[in-house]
Amino acid sequence: MIYSITLNPAIDHIIESDNFTIKQTNYYQNEYQVVGGKGINVAIILNNLENQVQATGVMGAENKAIFLDKFAEVKVPNHFFFNQGKTRTNYKIKNLSLKEETELNGLGFTTEAKTWKELLDYLKKSITKDDIIVAAGSLAKGIPDDIYFEIGNIANQVNAKFILDATGTVMRKALSSKPFLIKPNIDEICGILNLPIKEYAFSQIKTMILELQKLGARNILLSMGSQGSYYFTENQEIYQTGIAQGKLVNSVGAGDSMLAGFTHGLSQNLDIEECLKLAAASGAATAFKEWLATKAEITALIDQIKVQKI
Repeated sequence: MIYSITLNPAIDHIIESDNFTIKQTNYYQNEYQVVGGKGINVAIILNNLENQVQATGVMGAENKAIFLDKFAEVKVPNHFFFNQGKTRTNYKIKNLSLKEETELNGLGFTTEAKTWKELLDYLKKSITKDDIIVAAGSLAKGIPDDIYFEIGNIANQVNAKFILDATGTVMRKALSSKPFLIKPNIDEICGILNLPIKEYAFSQIKTMILELQKLGARNILLSMGSQGSYYFTENQEIYQTGIAQGKLVNSVGAGDSMLAGFTHGLSQNLDIEECLKLAAASGAATAFKEWLATKAEITALIDQIKVQKI
């Protein structure tokens, strides 16, 4: 079983306008809502790839219906813990003529201790040997910033694999639980290591990776956007992965899809090259459409992906 954990889900309300100007009355042509949250995206992609996955985490009780309806629609098994209040809504205003986007992100409910403790108790009772736990995204208000460390230790106690996608202090505190895999980009590595955000030579990046491994990360999937990715193993091997060709439609969820593709390959005991191809194809397939990719869309891109050991 793969458990995909989301501790700060969101409803993304997208507004599309041909012309959006600050301090003026604007009109829009289209609007729609999608459920979001990094772990939820991971769960949906894994389910699309026909994996055995359960989405779990915390969310607000007052507007849970939009999430539960979507889970039912896409047939994603789920077991969330509901807190009083509303899950946050993020408004994204797209100026189609200028290809610009303005965001107004909500904060949502404040999590009560009993809610996140119920989640931890559930994980302790449910996770067994050889399960994979994917924890992805930020934390809702009220959740302690060492909770991913706690989840990592729960996984370690039963010899399950812990995969983490988080940032800043939250990630740094979790690293001592020695997650099997983390998936940062360069800016996020800088945030973890308190380094300035700028361009770095590859030799410098390798030094940064070693520092992350000293802090506890075992394997690191470094996302480089349009430049592909690098995978640094705990045995000091490095793999470079290319990209698929296509038109970028929406990058939201692409990184989560990448993580899901890799996790799927790992769960199927595929070799590292095949896992990385799945990761790159999944990320690209989502980036080439308005929402998350299907299995057919992912599979169609795999042969485009080149992986080499360097």
